[in-house]
Amino acid sequence: MAVLAVASIFTQPAAGQFTLPKIKIPKIPKKDAPATQSSPDQISPASEPSSRAMNVETRGKPITGARITFSNNPDGSNPKTTFSSSEYIYGHLDLGGKTVHDAFGLKNQSDVPFYYINYDLVIYKPGERPYEGNWGGSRNYTLVTKEDAKKTYWDFDVLPDPTKISTIRSMLADEKDFERRSLAGIYTKWYNADSARSTFPENGTYTIDVTVWGEKYDDWGQPTTKMGVDPPTASAMFSFQFNGPDGQRLIANQLTAQKTVEAAKNASAMLHAMPAWWAKGILAPDPKLAPARLVPMIKDYMARWGNLTYLKHMIYPVSGPMWAVEKNDLGIPRYRRFTSAIYIIYKDPKDSSCQVGYLEMSEPYAGGGTYSQPELHGVSDVKYIDCTVVK
Repeated sequence: MAVLAVASIFTQPAAGQFTLPKIKIPKIPKKDAPATQSSPDQISPASEPSSRAMNVETRGKPITGARITFSNNPDGSNPKTTFSSSEYIYGHLDLGGKTVHDAFGLKNQSDVPFYYINYDLVIYKPGERPYEGNWGGSRNYTLVTKEDAKKTYWDFDVLPDPTKISTIRSMLADEKDFERRSLAGIYTKWYNADSARSTFPENGTYTIDVTVWGEKYDDWGQPTTKMGVDPPTASAMFSFQFNGPDGQRLIANQLTAQKTVEAAKNASAMLHAMPAWWAKGILAPDPKLAPARLVPMIKDYMARWGNLTYLKHMIYPVSGPMWAVEKNDLGIPRYRRFTSAIYIIYKDPKDSSCQVGYLEMSEPYAGGGTYSQPELHGVSDVKYIDCTVVK
């Protein structure tokens, strides 16, 4: 999709900016990575976290009765401990009768619209031995809906069908990052062919080490992990046989998975009616902004962005002077800019989607108090809109 800027929620625009409703999420203090522990003598794939196979200190405070298993099926059925790179893989966390809400200490987070836990996945190359200290150094905030929090299990993606992504991750525990959405699991371990080869440099048996962990909260809803209380954890490992011929398919699947996540985000945020503020559009008195001149300019500009098709535009009301001069440190004009926004709706031929966003206009300084022909810039604050409501 040719989304040209990060989408945001349309409320009341002001010079192209939109207000995103804030969600109160407790700030989580940074946690330094624990010191590296000695290597274990053996690995037991899919071992129960309460009885780790590694002969070192356990991770956090294992949730009593919790067990992670892995499967080719999204529901966790028919679990096994060995997989190949040609298979889809899913994780299933059974909490031994406890709900996700209780097991991860989420009960004091009643004022938030969603929950999150952390999901770490580490890949060890053939011959490398997993070590206990290699977890929790960086947070991977993973969305848990309030519906899922009521369950006594949690199903999550490891190496899923790229067209059926169910696990959403973000870099920050706030609503903006969860709106952007990113992948979780093995697909996150590379971003191009070179990094994929670095992750899986040769054929062989790799070890995939998974840890799921949460914060510990006090009665005020504040995290207490830094106060000596170990976070609740569950962890397990499985063997992963990588075969070189599968490499290109894995790279292609990652790209498809990213598009799947992007499409889901766009669908959930799509406008199903024309924005109420669209009717506030004005006919600017400056001849440069007259439809006869502006529409061909917009069409030419959109064509350069991937043959996008112009549908309609609107000039948002101007507050104050129509043009503002921007100068350099010596007080010499550099350009002047139109002080409001030019909103456009266009169609992307790649997926036949309709999108709305805004353009900016400026005129480079030509000397002697004059300015060159106007130029368009953008597109910003792009939002998908149902094509059937564009009238």
